[in-house]
Amino acid sequence: MKKNFFSALLLASALSTTASAETIFEAMSAAYENNPTLQSQRAYLRSIDENAAIARSGFRPNLSLNGSYGEVNSNDDLNQSGSDGSTSKNISANITQPIFSGLSTVNTVKSTDSAIRAEQNNLMNVEQSILLEASTAYFDVVQNKAIVDLQKNNEKLLKKRLDETLERFKVGEVTRTDVSQAKARYSSAQSDRISSEGTLEASKAEYARIVGNEPKDLTEPGDINKFLPAGFREAYEYAKEHNYSIQQAKHNLDSKEYNVSAQTGGLFPVVSLDGSVAKSNNNPAGIYGEHTTDNVEWGVNVNVPLYNGGETRAKIRQSKYQKWQAQEQVLEAERQLRSDLKSAWEYMSTNKARISSIKDQVKANEIALDGVQKEEALGNRTILDVLNAYQELLNSNVEEVKARRDYYVSSMALLMAMGKLTAQDLNLNVNLYDAKKHYKDTRGKWFSISVEK
Repeated sequence: MKKNFFSALLLASALSTTASAETIFEAMSAAYENNPTLQSQRAYLRSIDENAAIARSGFRPNLSLNGSYGEVNSNDDLNQSGSDGSTSKNISANITQPIFSGLSTVNTVKSTDSAIRAEQNNLMNVEQSILLEASTAYFDVVQNKAIVDLQKNNEKLLKKRLDETLERFKVGEVTRTDVSQAKARYSSAQSDRISSEGTLEASKAEYARIVGNEPKDLTEPGDINKFLPAGFREAYEYAKEHNYSIQQAKHNLDSKEYNVSAQTGGLFPVVSLDGSVAKSNNNPAGIYGEHTTDNVEWGVNVNVPLYNGGETRAKIRQSKYQKWQAQEQVLEAERQLRSDLKSAWEYMSTNKARISSIKDQVKANEIALDGVQKEEALGNRTILDVLNAYQELLNSNVEEVKARRDYYVSSMALLMAMGKLTAQDLNLNVNLYDAKKHYKDTRGKWFSISVEK
């Protein structure tokens, strides 16, 4: 019944020879380019990038153009000459250039840049989560397809055994009890096959939700061992530098530290350079002709904050608490990393050893089935003994399929904890999304209102 492990995993499916087969890397590539959760997170990051331009607006001048027109009509009962009227027209251009804001703007820019870097790392975490979901969905379909094939094969064998038992019953070689036992096992095999087919269809639906297309002829995963570390120490040392949750927490801490300085700047004077150009046209009542005035003003304004009800000081205290919170979040991320990495490593190692053990179990069950069948033919064993041997072999084959799936999933989880489950690290055939480029383009925009998808 069993040639080798992976032939059992892909029993009767001929997946590796199908020209249109979809590999695990193609599935992850499709998820990378089409998954709506990932696309949504990229759009959210682009909205956060705009905070860089907003923060830098504190360095830039404010320009405004003002205009007004007024007309006054009056009627004096003592003046028999009729009504008097006057008009006025005013237009002015104003500019305000910030010079010093207690370093609040400088630190706000630094805080914003660090916050954006934190969100960039969060995007990478979302990317890894989607690729983990895609690979897990892939392995689930492969596993469930293999189990359906095993169940179908078992059903076929039990049907043949039932037919043989019925023929032997007709000639009096076996009892009605033997027939009933064979029928029961065959009915159970039908039920298990139907159940496994339902599970397969559910896993296909989940695959389509994550990847964006229906699974078709999924093949054995490629050689992912080349992406895996040689030992736990190597994995841990790499993860300390590249784990995206830790990087996100560290950048978030930087942002909060700069924010304390930005809020403290609210206690210092604010200096600005102000200028205006104005033109006025007035036509007063009772005066012949218009009166025109041109006015140019400029000056340096200094605002020294003394007390604003305690708001500024409350914001400073608030920012300090937020910084302390961010410090604890860095520690939490470091502890979480070690936990996730250790769990993934142990699951991967355990499943690898489990596969080897189950292979021996399958081999032993194959030998046992052959022996029980021969002994039953000699009258030393019962039909039930043979049926039990069939079931034990089926169970061990199914367990081997599940162990193989669990090994691959735990390997992917290990890569995610390390920070290596990305499109770039896996060399996926996709156009890599460049979050840093969009950030750099956005922070220098002065006038544009266009956006990109």
